[in-house]
Amino acid sequence: MNSWLQPVVRLGDLTRSFEQGDVKIDVLRGVNLQIMPGEIVALLGPSGSGKSTLLQAVGLLEGGFGGEIEISGIDAAALGSDGRTTVRREHLGFVYQFHHLLPDFNALENVVLPQLVAGTAKPVAEHRAEELLTALGLGHRLDHRPSQLSGGEQQ
Repeated sequence: MNSWLQPVVRLGDLTRSFEQGDVKIDVLRGVNLQIMPGEIVALLGPSGSGKSTLLQAVGLLEGGFGGEIEISGIDAAALGSDGRTTVRREHLGFVYQFHHLLPDFNALENVVLPQLVAGTAKPVAEHRAEELLTALGLGHRLDHRPSQLSGGEQQ
């Protein structure tokens, strides 16, 4: 099947409950979602409505969800912690509200490091990191440490 026709994220009847004392709290109830390649999705809702829980499911950050979670055609709901880590590393990316940059590394090194962990050769990782940072308008900031970058540049 053409990868442009296959959803990058598919959730089917996703559920998540928590117990607080004797009370069961249903945070997610039957969530269905499909995200196609190139699609932009905004997740809006009041505090406590389950946005972060839904993102934890899509990001494979935790197990324990009911229903189906499929990432790039992979049945991620059935995976253990190591399997979720592999899928997350190879198929997902995150931009957190607060950056998670290593303060002693420059911008280029902070982008190279996850690629090295994933097994990419250092020259390839450095070239790709430079391409990405340049595409984001940060080509002139490769050697700057996080403390020398604005909040937006750190993101």
